[in-house]
Amino acid sequence: MPKKITRQEEAEIPLFDSHTEARGWFKDRYGDAFMLTDSELVGVETCYFYYLILDRAVFEEEVKKLHSGTMTDSLKFLNSYQNIQIMDSGSVHIVH
Repeated sequence: MPKKITRQEEAEIPLFDSHTEARGWFKDRYGDAFMLTDSELVGVETCYFYYLILDRAVFEEEVKKLHSGTMTDSLKFLNSYQNIQIMDSGSVHIVH
């Protein structure tokens, strides 16, 4: 499983011309650990929200708890993934 992307690593991510180009780069690098979760119109662009799954077993366990309405370990869950946001224009924001 991948580790969290650091601010230094974020600064080294190439510049992209589109969401499709950025998504392809992340998919090539992280495979199925890079997962689309939602999208939303922000101004005139769509922002795509992704999770980089850092600990699949914990992530899946906590998602099951959420769906069944049982208590989750919030900190454990938050540490099992990292949020990545990609705009239509290809700009990338990594949540640290």
